[in-house]
Amino acid sequence: MVPDALGYTWVAGRRLLRRVNITHRGTRRPRPADIHVPEGFEVEVVATGFSAPVHCSFGPDGACYVTEAGYHIDSPPRIWRLDVESGRRQKVFEVSSGDWLRTGALTGCAWHDGWLYYSYNDHVGRMREDGRVAKVVTGLPGLGDHQLSPPLFGPDGKLYFTTGSATNCGVVGADNIAYEWLRDPALAEHHDIPGQDVTLTGRNYESQDVRDGLAETVRTGAFVPFGTETAAGQVVKGSLKCTAGVLRCEPDGTELELVAWGLRNSFGIRFSPDGRLFVTEHGIDERGARFNVGDHDDFYEVVPGAWYGYPDYASGIRLDDPQWGDGGRGREPVIADPPDPDPPLPFTTFAPHAAANGFDFCRDDAFGFPGDAFVALFGDAAPVTTRRITPAGFKVARVDMARREVVDFAVNRIAGGASVLPHEGFERPVHCEFGPDGHLYVVDWGEMVPAPERGGVEIRVGTGMVWRIRRTAEPPGETPPEPLVLPVNLLRPLLPLLGAVGGFGGLAVLRKLARRRR
Repeated sequence: MVPDALGYTWVAGRRLLRRVNITHRGTRRPRPADIHVPEGFEVEVVATGFSAPVHCSFGPDGACYVTEAGYHIDSPPRIWRLDVESGRRQKVFEVSSGDWLRTGALTGCAWHDGWLYYSYNDHVGRMREDGRVAKVVTGLPGLGDHQLSPPLFGPDGKLYFTTGSATNCGVVGADNIAYEWLRDPALAEHHDIPGQDVTLTGRNYESQDVRDGLAETVRTGAFVPFGTETAAGQVVKGSLKCTAGVLRCEPDGTELELVAWGLRNSFGIRFSPDGRLFVTEHGIDERGARFNVGDHDDFYEVVPGAWYGYPDYASGIRLDDPQWGDGGRGREPVIADPPDPDPPLPFTTFAPHAAANGFDFCRDDAFGFPGDAFVALFGDAAPVTTRRITPAGFKVARVDMARREVVDFAVNRIAGGASVLPHEGFERPVHCEFGPDGHLYVVDWGEMVPAPERGGVEIRVGTGMVWRIRRTAEPPGETPPEPLVLPVNLLRPLLPLLGAVGGFGGLAVLRKLARRRR
């Protein structure tokens, strides 16, 4: 698998690669006409020049607060106050250099009762307008492959957030050194943590020892640190502060409780207009010690007390079920006594590797589709996490809540990110948020580029942005024109060899020719 190979390559050449220090910068020339939306809607540019923006929310002053993640990028985690009419912005929060960890992330913010709450690495904190900062919930497991979700306040007045899984599928492996965190001595003991006591099957997985050269091989089990074996019948204690969980507490951090767990990477979290809690979930990648092939991204209704199957089920179906086919690796169960042998099925599903991220429900009849969810689909990371040849994601989808169907809403005229194709539309939509003006705001993460010196990828500084979609006419259309779909992922493994001068693409000549034709 590519992440394993990247990890082994980095370990083998780390003495040389540590001397390489590259800051990846870029610019965007957004063209709203390159994004197709249904009749009766139009796309606008709100602001450009952000660095790894991951989330936005609106404050009591009506301004948009944009969060920059500081993840795999040479730009610190920050929160900006953005005037959506003028595009002017002002920095309101920045993580200090001493607290900035590149493998963690500032993932979002929300205003509540005069405090600006935020999620960062291993804690949820809050800041007053006068600059006073306090940590609300600490000791959270947000430093693995997946981070904490943005904070959310529910109709009950409580603070909700999710914790992502530490690994791809329950086992720490060579792929985690490509995600950088396993290289950190402070995270050497990091691993997935169950939300309740579980008994293990004793299944272990062999890999080369990436901690100190590659001369030795090690065996690693589930829910334990890298290089630690497990035995059949071994009990791993559960924790309130588990990975792959949904938690809630009072605004001051007291009365912390686990709502549900077993959701691999439920990064998007939101209450529907009728008060139900929903999350998006990223499906399993094709990497590491164990995985299935074709796992969907999911849209789940969260039921308190439920276990949703991670790491032995995908989309509610056991990994070793024949319907997943013959592909994958190590699909046998690692939990001998599953909390629920028939975990809940998704409310609906997205395409595998579409990367369903932040979303919002429409509550405004004037925009159209009231009650439906609008979801940012970040896009696949081929060839790192999948071998599919055509792009998945890179758009905004609508979940028809009545029909439980996923419908395209805003798509690039050619499917895939702008940096690899001859268009100037979406690069990687990462969050959707309805503003007080009733318009839909879409946060665009920006460009990812190969970074051999890091053993993985980097985010280009200055290539993130915020788009706006507004209603313009009656009646609204249901779907946008179909995009052109090309096997662009076939080129991705070749791009670093071709120079990679145009983003995670480098198709500069093709892009220039396309611009001249327009």
